[in-house]
Amino acid sequence: MHRKLLLILFICLLLFASLNAQEKPAGNFGYIDKHVRKTPDSVTHNIIKLHDYLVEPATNQTETVRAFYYWIIKNIEYQNKVELLYDPKVLFYIGSNNCSSPVCVLKRRMAVCEGFSRLFQYFCEQSGIECYSISGYITKNGALQDRATHAWNVAKVDGLWFCFDLSWAYAILHHTGIKSKANEFFMATPEEFVNTHLPLLPMWQFLKNPIPLEIFNAGESAIIKHFDEVPKSYHFADSISEYNKLPSSKRRLKTAEEIVRVNPANKFNLAMEYYRYARIILNYEGDIDVMQYYHLIKARKKLIKAIELFGASTDISSKIMNLQSMDNLRIIERIIDQESENFIFLN
Repeated sequence: MHRKLLLILFICLLLFASLNAQEKPAGNFGYIDKHVRKTPDSVTHNIIKLHDYLVEPATNQTETVRAFYYWIIKNIEYQNKVELLYDPKVLFYIGSNNCSSPVCVLKRRMAVCEGFSRLFQYFCEQSGIECYSISGYITKNGALQDRATHAWNVAKVDGLWFCFDLSWAYAILHHTGIKSKANEFFMATPEEFVNTHLPLLPMWQFLKNPIPLEIFNAGESAIIKHFDEVPKSYHFADSISEYNKLPSSKRRLKTAEEIVRVNPANKFNLAMEYYRYARIILNYEGDIDVMQYYHLIKARKKLIKAIELFGASTDISSKIMNLQSMDNLRIIERIIDQESENFIFLN
């Protein structure tokens, strides 16, 4: 009897340890946060020096990402500078004044959500931590969403995947001043994070039974029911591995295909992927051979489609992207026209 009791107790301890290993690490980050608050100005103008300073006291990846997270939400300001001044007679316009590259964000000390996520991703990758900047939908109290409007991060920390939303954490910290509330978006598990954030592509949910858009829009109770009833048969790691093997241009087209499959109503993000695909082709710096000429023709078709999709909306973001797409289309058409004599058979 005594042996049976010990065996049961041992099994319970193992189960508890297993469950606890999957929970978000509570941790006391007081000394990490203190180190971040003492960051000297002399290192904040160089992204490498800043990274190296932030990781100094960290003894594991959890403490490392905490340093990155806390410095960004304390020092980068969320500010959306979108302007549109357009005169059809002179074809003059000012587009978005936002920047998203890590160096630009650090220099300006302001960004929108994508800028927050790109800077965090850069710091993580510098420390050898696998991290992604994810675009997707956010909860709208059950209202059907026609586009993805937000960006956040997912990182593999000490062997497990966790989610981070630095711009939401900044907003909470900025408006309430309560650091503990901002921690809600630090190392959240994919299962809890999907209640408010749904990536454009299912693989970026990091779930074995990813949530469809209609379930996400139905709310938390529908999500819980989905988790209870749907088998865990999806292999997100395989999908991500195959995606990462693709060249950047094909990733954009793959994302476009998934957008249409997951949410056919999302015309804006579909147009964005076509625009990004065309930009990648346009930025090619080598000689224009047969294959590159073919890519230019394909990029022209995608840009024409993007212009059609952007033009169907009247919001300012669509107007800006429509104008930028038309600018790029003119450049691509000029290159195609210049090279057309060499590749007549492809036209």
